[in-house]
Amino acid sequence: MNNVTKQIFLLAWPAILEMMMHTLVWTADTAMVGRLTPAAITGVNLGANIMFAVGHIFGALGIGATAMVARYIGAKEKEKAEFIGAQALSIGMVMSVVLGILGILFAKPIITSIVDDPEVIVLGTDYLRIVMGGLIFYIPLVIGNAILRGAGNTVIPLISAILANTFNIIGDYGLIFGRLGLPELGVRGAAIATGSAQALGAIVTLYYVIRGTAGIQVKIKDLIKWDFKTIRNVVGLSTPAGLEMLMNEGSRLLSSFWIAQLGTVAFAGHSLAIAAESISFMPGYGIAIAATTLVGQNLGDNNVVDADESAKKSVLYASILMGLVGVAFFLIPYPIMRLFSTDHETVALAAVCLRVGALEQIPIAIAIVVSGALKGAGDTKGPFKIALITNLTVRLPLIYFIVFVWRLHIGYVWAATALQFMVEALLMVVRYKKGQWKSTEIQWEQ
Repeated sequence: MNNVTKQIFLLAWPAILEMMMHTLVWTADTAMVGRLTPAAITGVNLGANIMFAVGHIFGALGIGATAMVARYIGAKEKEKAEFIGAQALSIGMVMSVVLGILGILFAKPIITSIVDDPEVIVLGTDYLRIVMGGLIFYIPLVIGNAILRGAGNTVIPLISAILANTFNIIGDYGLIFGRLGLPELGVRGAAIATGSAQALGAIVTLYYVIRGTAGIQVKIKDLIKWDFKTIRNVVGLSTPAGLEMLMNEGSRLLSSFWIAQLGTVAFAGHSLAIAAESISFMPGYGIAIAATTLVGQNLGDNNVVDADESAKKSVLYASILMGLVGVAFFLIPYPIMRLFSTDHETVALAAVCLRVGALEQIPIAIAIVVSGALKGAGDTKGPFKIALITNLTVRLPLIYFIVFVWRLHIGYVWAATALQFMVEALLMVVRYKKGQWKSTEIQWEQ
């Protein structure tokens, strides 16, 4: 195993296990709620989609922080990296409080604007209102982890995920079903467990970030004193990434709203298949994190050769691992989906979706890893432009016609997303091969 491969896996394995923990809690949450009713599944998934969409869009501030921290860590300018991290975390904390309060206040109007099923409205509103309180902790958690990854530490985010998600799963079991001496709260219990786990995760991550024992230290004095030039640089680099998240999450949410028009059972099957498919994202996102860090640090050290090799080998390894999961999705989708629900009609629909989803696994691997490599180099505009093109010209038009004009089976929606990822992977590779990322400058002076 050469040095670059070793570096990839040293960074990737904790990140993959972290993704595994997030996926585990998501699938466990979905499976437990799946023991309730289709309305409960729909309400929880709508609420979770909205909360995580907001969290991912504004948590994208961490992408700019990762790129800048990695660049200056690679250039052996640690104090600059620490100051940049502090400013990113500070602005993220303020945003999280504002967004959390707004989400709590407007939860019902948001859910009501999406569905008209009275039971789904009640359950979805309860769930969304509680988890938006958890968003106050979720965005600082995301940014704190991003700072650590930029410094080359993917172990602390893993530890944070293990503690938080273990707490979440135990809380789900106790609060959804009334076990372990806890009250039976159903959907509301799932939300309380999720929000509390996010708070715990944030406490763990920020403890290490502020204490400075994880390779980088965010100083309290730098958190409370804003430097607007630094914030402008971080926000400027992060804005395209945030817009990319907005495009992707907005497209996903809008398509979810459209799919909900196919009926509660169809949407429930779609939601369960997404939960199952998220298993395959673990190696892809984990290796993408490694690519982002290694490309950024190598460019900071003026080592373009290793940066390029890191990106290419990361794509190869992610494609192999996600491709293997895709084979399982294609061959045994029904047994996999039986793990998520006991409702036979819902499981049958979800199995069809999962089998179609097998076709998109390798394109997703290529797209997310190349995107991560470009962002590590400071090229956040390219992935945004590609997301804009593929969502507006492929995903949304096709899903709209499938649902409202052609009125086809839910499986065709998944075929449309598979096509989108194929186009996205191709465009990402074209962008990378142009080589402009090799000369992207990240300049900052305090």
